[in-house]
This record gives sequence, C-alpha cells and structure tokens, in this order.
Amino acid sequence: MATKDPRTEKVKACLERIKIEDFNVNEVKQDAYTKFRLHEVCSSHIDKKVAVFGWVTSSRSGKSNSFFELTSQFETVKCFIKKSVTFSLQTTVMVFGTVSKNQGKDSFEFEITVDAYSVYGGHQAPSFPLNKDSEKDKLLDFAHLGLRLKERSLFLQAQSELLKSLRMFYWSENYTEITPPTLVQTQVEGGATLFKLDYYGSNAYLTQTSQLYLETAAPVCGKAFCIMPSYRAEKSNTARHLSEFTHVEAELVDITFSTLMDQIEALVRKASAVFYKSMLEKIKKVYPGFEPVVLSDEKFKRISYKEAIEFLYSKKHMKTDGTEYKMGDDIADASEKYLIKHYANNQPLFLTSFPVDHKPFYVAKNGTETEACDLLFPGMGEIVGGSMRHTVYEELMEGFKREGIDPKPYYWYLDMSKYGPSPHGGYGLGFERLLLCLMKYKSVDQASLYCRKPSRCTP
Repeated sequence: MATKDPRTEKVKACLERIKIEDFNVNEVKQDAYTKFRLHEVCSSHIDKKVAVFGWVTSSRSGKSNSFFELTSQFETVKCFIKKSVTFSLQTTVMVFGTVSKNQGKDSFEFEITVDAYSVYGGHQAPSFPLNKDSEKDKLLDFAHLGLRLKERSLFLQAQSELLKSLRMFYWSENYTEITPPTLVQTQVEGGATLFKLDYYGSNAYLTQTSQLYLETAAPVCGKAFCIMPSYRAEKSNTARHLSEFTHVEAELVDITFSTLMDQIEALVRKASAVFYKSMLEKIKKVYPGFEPVVLSDEKFKRISYKEAIEFLYSKKHMKTDGTEYKMGDDIADASEKYLIKHYANNQPLFLTSFPVDHKPFYVAKNGTETEACDLLFPGMGEIVGGSMRHTVYEELMEGFKREGIDPKPYYWYLDMSKYGPSPHGGYGLGFERLLLCLMKYKSVDQASLYCRKPSRCTP
C-alpha cells in the first residue's frame, strides 16, 4: 500500500476547510447580465445588469447582508449582497449583479448589488500573509503576493508609466531603439563586478552595460537607445544598489560634451513631467500626503570635480573617515547629497570633468580631465553617468593598457575608431533610481519588481 505524502494530505485538508459554495448561480439567467472587465464598469451603467470578475480585497459581513470589494486591472468596485458571507482576501469571484447608486459614505461612485456569485475553483484563498505594515524581509519573501497590496499595485503602474514616459521622449526626439545582447565576452566597468558563466566551454559574462553595442549602432541611426537589464557583481547591500537593474542607455553622434548634458537634462525633465501628469492623482490616492519632486525652470547646475572638492573643503564637509577632502578622492554618496542640498539648492546637479584615472578606458579626455559627468538627483545622488567617448585608436589602446585589459576581444569595438569615427557620447540612467526619486521610495528594493542583491535572488 502506497504511503500518503503528508504534505499532500495537509494541502487537501486546507482546501477542505476553505471550500465555499456558489450563491444563486443556477437560479439567475446568466445571459441577462452583460460581461464587463471590472475597470469598464462606471456610473453610466446604473440599473444595468453586469457580470464582473475580480479578486476580493476587502470583506465585511453583518447578520443579514455583506459588503466586499473586488479589484482587477488597478480598479476596485464595491459589492453589496443581502446575505451574510465573508470572503478571505484574494479569493477569485465572478459576480452577477445590478449597478446601483452608492448608498454608503465612502468614495465609491456606485456599487454592485449582487444577485449571484461564483467562487473560482470552489475554494477561498488561504489566509493572506501580508499587509502594508509587514516587515521589509517578509514583503520581499512574499513579493509575488505583495503585488496584490495597493502600494505594490501602484508600483506596477508607476514602473510602466515611467518606462512609457522615457520611450515617449526618445521617440519624439527621433531616437532608434535597439536590443543589444546581454551575454558578452568583454568588460566595460571593471572586471571585479562581472558575473562569469560557462558559454559552451569558453568564458562569458552578464553585461554590465550595453554601451559598446549602442556605439556601433549610433553611426547608422544618429541617436540610439535601449532599455535593457544590466548586471553588477558588487557586494553592496545598500538602499541604492542592485545586482540586476534596468539600464536606460543612449548614444548620440556629432555632439559636444555640453549638448550631451543638455540631452540628459531634457530626458529627465520631460519624462518626469509626463510621468507625474499620468500618475500624480493615483499616487495621492494611496499616499494622501505625497508631494511630487518639483524641478525649477533654471537649467541644472554644473560643477566640475575640482570645484566640488574645493567646495566641500571650504564648507569643512568631511569624508566618511573624518578627514578633509583633497584632489584625487572619490566623492562619497553622502557628499553627493550634500552638494545637491548646499550647492544646487535641492535641484539636480551635474558633476563633471573627473580625473582620468576615475573613469573607464572609453571616456574621452581633455588634458588631465575627462569629458564625463554624473547627474546627481535629490533623494538619491547619482542617477546618470555619461561621457564623450574616445574616437582615436591610439587613445583607446592607451586606455586598455592603463586598466590592464587585453584589447583582443574588443576588435569589433576598435573598428569603430577606424571606419568613419565621429564626435560621439552617451549615458546610462539607472531606471530604478529615477523611479525611487519620483515616487520618494526609501530603497531601490521598492522600485524593483523582484529585487536582486547579494543577499537575495528569490522569488
């Protein structure tokens, strides 16, 4: 006789406990009810018989009647039934009823008076493990269910709208979207942050950036962009770092360093404005006290690395180790935020002209400085890194030598300096960082669908 699996028996027992009977489904004439998507039902349908499908997000019952709320596609409808019934959260229900004027004092424009309902699968959902006050680790462990919470549902809308806003900018400026590979055999941002894997017997890596491939497309289309995943094997468990992130990158030909920064500013300004136009009302419904980021009409200020070091020194703003800033030091995250507040009056700030040894091999230089910039944004710090690119073969080879990189795998990239080079530059924007800033999240974890960090690779 086969041994029963205790786990299977436990599931069966659980399902038995949460069984629920349909109500009146066979008594009503179902074809008299017009099927609607939940978000399609509105107050103009009052007195109309409708059939709608959704997930229960609230349920309360009295002795002889009950109220519950159904949610689907980011819309919620209140339902009233002359029957005492309590649904567990996230139970899937098909409702047959009549759209009626809302009799309550809540914000719903209308409600559905339920004539019949059918519970999908014949079982209610088990006890829901999350609420808005759940601990951060629990929210991450159950991220797949967390999307049912209104805060994470809002995130899904915000993520989609910001992606749309960014693409709208690029399309309006006649950029061409491309899809570079994410399996590569070259490094761009330093070998220590590469995820290495076996590729049919040879070494390959998850891409750190799509920049080099964008550079190959830019001479053809003039302006190229991509929105792709990038990967960094940095053991940084901070509020601003992810091991996998959405990278918004662009390359432009026949430009100057100044016009490159103009393009970055235009992207951030226009995408932010379009995003808030679509999302602000929805955000305030979930976060009533929310105040959006307000960008002044003045151009983003620009400060060179040298000027920034001198400013921090003059203000006696110390490094994290308590010592004074001097030329050659990296500017820490906290100091970036200090510059935003005290130099740029809490507005975005371009930090420019870094020393050559602070930037990768591909960055063009002007004497001892680079034509490189970081855009620092209130609430975060760096959200964009950009630069003009080397166009001279010998300068690229010098950069490879400086960083100890074997140039052989880059033969295809080096060809760009031989076949019709031109002044060109580009940038990469951390999508989750910008979303964090606009939504005023506390961590990029909140701005990511399923965050990937050194401490987390599930669900």
